[in-house]
This record gives sequence, C-alpha cells and structure tokens, in this order.
Amino acid sequence: MFSAWIFGIDINNSILRWSYSQELVLGFSRTIQGFIKNPRYSEVFSQYKIYGDKPFEKEKESDWILKGSSTQKSHIARTREGSSTGERANKALIFDDMTKGAEEATNSQIHQDIYTKWNTEWYNRRTDPSVTYIFVGTMWSPEDILNRTMTDIEATHKMRPSKIKGFEKYVMEATDGYAVFIKVPLLDEKDESTCPCVMTTEEARRMRDVSDPFSFSCVYQQDPIAPTGLEFADENLEHYEELPKDENGEDMCTPYAFAVLDPARRGKDNVAMPIFRAYGEKYYFIDCIFKQKAMTELYDDIVDKIIQHKVIKFVIENNIDTSLKVVIDGKLHEKGYYACEIIEKYNTMKKEDRIKDTRGIVIKSVVFKDKKMYKPNSDYGRFMKNFTTYSFDYPNKFDDAPDSMSMFGREIILNRARPSVPKPINRALLGI
Repeated sequence: MFSAWIFGIDINNSILRWSYSQELVLGFSRTIQGFIKNPRYSEVFSQYKIYGDKPFEKEKESDWILKGSSTQKSHIARTREGSSTGERANKALIFDDMTKGAEEATNSQIHQDIYTKWNTEWYNRRTDPSVTYIFVGTMWSPEDILNRTMTDIEATHKMRPSKIKGFEKYVMEATDGYAVFIKVPLLDEKDESTCPCVMTTEEARRMRDVSDPFSFSCVYQQDPIAPTGLEFADENLEHYEELPKDENGEDMCTPYAFAVLDPARRGKDNVAMPIFRAYGEKYYFIDCIFKQKAMTELYDDIVDKIIQHKVIKFVIENNIDTSLKVVIDGKLHEKGYYACEIIEKYNTMKKEDRIKDTRGIVIKSVVFKDKKMYKPNSDYGRFMKNFTTYSFDYPNKFDDAPDSMSMFGREIILNRARPSVPKPINRALLGI
C-alpha cells in the first residue's frame, strides 16, 4: 500500500524492489498493480481517472510502466540473485524479506553475500541521494542485512527513542533524521502481548514456552540471537528457587556477599554489577545492577547494593577511570560501611578470550535464579537475556553480562583478586 501511495503522489516516481524469491517479489508487484487498477484508487488519486482500468503502458510483472510517466520504468522487481545492472529508481529502493526463513538463518555465507551485494551493487541503484532505502523482514540472524545495516548506521549516527508519543518503545530514530528503526516484539517488556487482537498474551506466552529460543526471538520478538555457540543457554545453567537452608530452615549461604563491576565504556554498553553469596563450592547469583547509564548516575545505586547485601569483596575492572575506587570507597565510608575490600583490576587480555577461558568455571560454580523468580524487564532479567544469548560462534553486539560473569569467575571463584600477603619465615631453619 505504501508503494501504491508513492505512485499516487507522483506518477513519475519509481521503485526498485528485491526479495529472496521470484514468486514473492512478483507477488508484491501484482498486489501493487491491483491497488492501482482498483476504481477506488482513482477516487483518491484523480489523475488516474483518465486511464480507467488500464493505467499501465507496460504491464510486465517484473518491469511495469505507468501511462504518462516520464521514467523508463515505474516498478522494477528483482530477486537477490537477479541482475539489476543499469536499473535505477528515483523514490525508493526496497529490500523485502531477503533471507529465506529458518533454513538460511544459520548460513553465514549467504548473509555475507547479501551484505556485499548491498554495499557494492544495490546501494548505487538510486538516481540521486534523496532516494529512500527501506529494509523489511524478519530479523533472522545477527549477521543478516537488517542487523548489519542497523549496526552500520548506529556507528555513524546518534540514535534516540522516537519523540512521537506511543512509539518510543519500539521506534528509534537518528537525531539528524537520517534513519528510523522499527522493531515490534510479540511480547513486550512486561511480558504482555503487543497486539492481543492478533495473539493474546496467553497464546504468546504458550508459543514462547513451546518454541526454541532461537526461533521465538527471531520470528516473534525481532531480537535475533545466534543459533549456535550458546554455551550459557539457560538449559545449560544450574538454577535455584530458594537459597540452601538447613533442617531448621536457616539460610546456609554466607551472610556476606561478593561482587564485581564492569563499567560502561560506550554509550550503548551496560554497567554490569552481579552480586553473589556462597555455599560450599557454589556461588548463588542473587542480585545485580545492569543499566545503560553513565557511571556518575549509578554511584549511589552501587553503594546501596554493597551495603544491602553486605559485600565484603568488590572487584572493579578499571581501565578507564582511576578515580572509581576512591569515589565508591568514600561514599561507603560516608554511610558508615567499612567492611568492603575494593580491588581494582586492569585487563590486557581480549574480552572474547577472557570469557572463553572462564566459561567452564562459571557454568560449574554459579547457580542462577529460576526464570519464575524475576521479570524480563528487571535488571536481573536483562542481565540473563544478555548472558544466555552470548554466542561463541557468532559476533555479539553486547557482551557486558558474560564479561562481568567472566571477571567474577576469574577474580573471585579462582581467587585471583586476593592481594599478595607476606608470609613469615623462620630464618634459623634457613640458616640465615
């Protein structure tokens, strides 16, 4: 309908459209032709009344021309493998369902081939810089053309939630007007259906429960995760519904806690601060801070969590801000809390290598809350989504949760954060 509207606004407009299959892209073309032929169309766009039910000079589905148009072709339909050499459009280039469903979702080479064609061939099929690019489809993979182009735009343009009331949840727009991203999930952050007239909340939740996480995230949530390499997937983790208790119902975990802090380095990063209590050789992940905020906005939250859970050892990854330890220490002392040992760590190892090196100890030693115990939109819920969807096979857009969990495994579980302590020796035994 959008394409038909474009031709109603100006008969000289032209569109070039791609899709993965000929049947699909020609079907789009026929649908647009049907709108334009409909008598109701000319009631809205009166200039078409003179053509009656024959508004086309050339009506071939792959390349049709409107009568009276000054363009060589009004609508051009091509498959992603088809040739578009020499073709041009002056209004819109539309990429509609470029991935052939789940069967191609895990094929990295297909995604790369499509992205390469976009950069080397399709991008230049416009007549001038005013032409609009439109990408539509299911987000099947972090590597597909939808995600790759979004990442490219985010790298060069500042994005913000839409200023239009009611759209801010699912619409991001560039501050300079360059681009708009629209992603509407089936289940919102409150776990409610966004469109109950199509699928009720109960149906949507049931669909989630019976679907594999990969398919549900792609098809229904528009939030693709990697299909393989998910070693931290929820089913691979140990869970608890309540902390261990003895026969008298007394809590058996340590009365104190341990925590680490991975500060945000870029605007889209999350400040990650997981907090743990221990029992035996297990560490129970009890709480966290996981927010996309500047560190300066979270000082008080961090201090409050330390005091609330009686954190006695707190490891900070501190490659950027040497004042962080001093600030937190000072704020803790202002509130009368002196029991927390703060240790700064400076990392030189690549993040991916750190996560790989500690994945075994994390899976073996950390116990996570059962899904029923937290809401998806809580800090804990967002942390777990970030953690469980991390892939060792695919590039990851965000890795704040697994990186902070890796730091906990390395510096607390393996006890590497413990500062060196001098030990006394008997000089006489050594003959000195």
